[in-house]
Amino acid sequence: MKKRVIIDTDPGLDDAIAILFALGSGHFDVLGVTTIAGNIGLDRTTTNAGGLLTFMGRGDIPVVRGTDIPLTRELQDLVAMVHGMDGLKGIELPEPAKAPLDGAPDWIARMLAESEPGSIDILALGPLTNIAHVVTEHPEVIERIGEIIVMGGTIHAPGNSGPSSEFNFASDPEAASVVIGSPVKVTIIPLDVTRLVRADIAYVAALPDTPHGRLARELLGVYLHNGRESRPLHDPCVMLAAIDPSIFKIENMKLDIDLGDDPDAGRLLVDRRGKPVDVALGVDTERALALLRTGFV
Repeated sequence: MKKRVIIDTDPGLDDAIAILFALGSGHFDVLGVTTIAGNIGLDRTTTNAGGLLTFMGRGDIPVVRGTDIPLTRELQDLVAMVHGMDGLKGIELPEPAKAPLDGAPDWIARMLAESEPGSIDILALGPLTNIAHVVTEHPEVIERIGEIIVMGGTIHAPGNSGPSSEFNFASDPEAASVVIGSPVKVTIIPLDVTRLVRADIAYVAALPDTPHGRLARELLGVYLHNGRESRPLHDPCVMLAAIDPSIFKIENMKLDIDLGDDPDAGRLLVDRRGKPVDVALGVDTERALALLRTGFV
C-alpha cells in the first residue's frame, strides 16, 4: 500500500533526487509538493518543483507556494556555493506544466481535514516554516497528521550553519521549535546520519538508464564535491526512512531548540524537559544506497 504524503521542500539538488525517488519508486502517493524558501528563493524552488513533476509526467500533482520568510527572523543568505543560483547547478528542467497554487499552510490543512485521520505523512526537506504555520493557524487538523519526517538538526556531528546547528533548523529556529513541540509524531533525520550517505562515482555511473535515472546521474554528477563522491544525500534519507525505518538506528530523545541569537541558533538541545522525538543516530549506508537505487528503475 502506497504511503500518502505531502512533500514540503526547497529544491535544491538533494531535494531533487529525493523527489525523483518518491515519484519513481512506486512507494508513495504524492498528494502535493509544497515549497519553501531555503536553499534558494521561493520563486526558484517553486519553479524547480514544478519542473521535476513535469519531467516525471506528473502534472496532476499540485505545486503549492509556501512562505518566503521565517516566522520571526530574516531569511538567511542563499546556499549558492552548493546548489547554484538556480538550485540545480545549471541543469535544465522542462517548464512547469501548470501554474502553482498559493497558500501552502492553508492547502495542507485542507488536505488533512478532508482525509482520514493519520492517513497523510508530511516529508519535510527544508526549513519548517510552512508546517509551523499549519500547527499555529490550524490546530484542529494537527492530530490528523500521521507523522512528520524531518531532515534537520544535528546531535553529535558538527553543524553546517553554526558550530552545532544545521541549515534547515537554523533558517527558522522558531518554526523548528513549534513543529518539534507539537503533539504530532516527529522523526528527525539529522546530519549525524545524512553525512554518512553519499554516492560515489561508480554508484552514480551505474544508476539505471531510465529517463529519471539519467537525470539523477546528471544531478549527482554536479553534486560530486571531490570528483569521487557526492556531498551528503540529506533529503533522500527522509524518503528512505519513510519506507524502511529499519535502515536507521532510531532512538527516542527529549529535545528542545536553541532560540538564541548566536551562530548556533536552531541547534538541537537534549533536555529532559523537552518533547520526546524519534531521532536517527545511525544508518546502514549500504542498504540505504541500495534502496535509493530502486527508485530509478
